Amino acid sequence: MYDKKDVAAPGVGYQELKLMQGYPPPQGKQIGLHNWDSPPYNRWSFQHMSELFPVASIRRGMAPVSELPQATHSLDEVCFERVDSQQTDLATFLTDSYTDGFIVLHRGEVVTERYFNGMQPHTLHLLQSVSKTLVGSLVGILIGQGKIDPDAKVSDYVTDLSGCGYGDARVKDALNMRTGIQFSEDYTNPDAEYIQLDIASGWRERGGRTSPDTIYGLLKTLKKGREHGGHFEYRSVETDVLGWICEQVCNERLPVLLSREIWAKLGAEQDANITLDRVGTSLADGGVSASLRDLARFAQMHLQGGIFNGQQIVPEAFIKACRQGSSEHFKVLYSVFAEHYPKAAYSNQCWVIDTDKGVYSARGVFGQFIYVDPQSELAIVKLSTWPEFINPEWSVNTYRAFDAIAQTLKSR
Repeated sequence: MYDKKDVAAPGVGYQELKLMQGYPPPQGKQIGLHNWDSPPYNRWSFQHMSELFPVASIRRGMAPVSELPQATHSLDEVCFERVDSQQTDLATFLTDSYTDGFIVLHRGEVVTERYFNGMQPHTLHLLQSVSKTLVGSLVGILIGQGKIDPDAKVSDYVTDLSGCGYGDARVKDALNMRTGIQFSEDYTNPDAEYIQLDIASGWRERGGRTSPDTIYGLLKTLKKGREHGGHFEYRSVETDVLGWICEQVCNERLPVLLSREIWAKLGAEQDANITLDRVGTSLADGGVSASLRDLARFAQMHLQGGIFNGQQIVPEAFIKACRQGSSEHFKVLYSVFAEHYPKAAYSNQCWVIDTDKGVYSARGVFGQFIYVDPQSELAIVKLSTWPEFINPEWSVNTYRAFDAIAQTLKSR
């Protein structure tokens, strides 16, 4: 890992770095735990996670690479209205929203594939919380195999969690992020519990904080703040619980399971990888890095009801449930997003945009998106390096861009 010293690059601002292709660490400067996910350094680090952190490979296996048929043409002039009521086109939007990779599949064919900021087809890019949808899909596979019962208690599979707040939570509570665990994911709060997760996963320096130094060690300390099964509240630790369950029921490590059950079956082009904590535990909630084209295969698999590369990878019933959910339970804490999307929900580690149309998404901080629109036969992946964790306006603008693409392609 690079030395953990100040890395300021005098005279170079984030706006300039946004446009630099293949931005490397500034000469004589270092990237480390204190700054790797901060602007402008995330422009480099999100494409080089294996150089900063210990990782395990999610292997593509020995099967042939599956085909992604091409029907390419420009979508640069697709226009839409931003939240601020200004009109913009897709080409401008992709540049303004710090895009690294962007791919659109319509009716199973690649319409547009674009790379920015030095990213290339073989480059692995950090997915952040898009990783959650990968792990959620693995849970769906194991449910289909009869190895996991969504109505069972978490502690039925991971006895180490019986003495903490997760003791009486059900698997489906974790899948839908409706447990009552006390865990704040407020990125503006320096004392929020998510910082403990960063420390436990090896993503952040401890400093003067007292906190568990492993992911599973942290999970065992979490307390129950309210009854399980209530309203939706986004908490990354739910996915780490799901990853632990998968490992326990299969007696294998998470990257091995993701490889065997998903990545190899997709016919992926590249091995993916996942970051590890100090004892080798995978960061299930956000540690996966993968190539743009392989994420497109995953997105297309979801679009096709779990079928891809000639086989049913994820059970169709689980995929259908990803497109539904309780809007009422969603609105309790996420009414601002629901103002734009009144039929939004959260289900099976996916953000549902419209429960009537079945449009849903995987999302990660700093601008990572997978978008699935079954009625429009559309799958989109956008990988980015925003200069901040979250930006509600940019998120809505991204979904508006995706919808504009859907409307444009319907006329083809």
